[in-house]
Amino acid sequence: MTPSPTFERVMYVGLSVTDARRSSGWYADVLGFEVERENFGSTAWPSDWDEVLMRHPHSGVRIGLLRHPSNDGAPFSEFHTGLDHIELEVASPSELERWRRRLDEAGVPHSGARDYIVTFRDPDNIQLELFCEPAR
Repeated sequence: MTPSPTFERVMYVGLSVTDARRSSGWYADVLGFEVERENFGSTAWPSDWDEVLMRHPHSGVRIGLLRHPSNDGAPFSEFHTGLDHIELEVASPSELERWRRRLDEAGVPHSGARDYIVTFRDPDNIQLELFCEPAR
């Protein structure tokens, strides 16, 4: 069998949301993402959905928040085929603790910092996790 070609990194994760403006505000306020580009019903963009493309300034992670016209408004569930959760790596247990405090300040319910992970959800119920590698 021919060896598999390679790729460099995950460039973008697209998330279906019920309100792209609300979600982009949340991802900016809570996680520090910045808007790179947005489309709200523009005829210049070849789509019939709203989209906000965001980038995290430190990590370079890009997410797209898309509101499709046929979205029925049901909250996200990891128990359906597709995305289960998004896990973001942090550098240390102390950084994880800083995130826990940040989520508290923002009023975002979460699991607390335990076992090197904090789990929480965005406005559409999409599960996010902050994780740091345990010391070896």
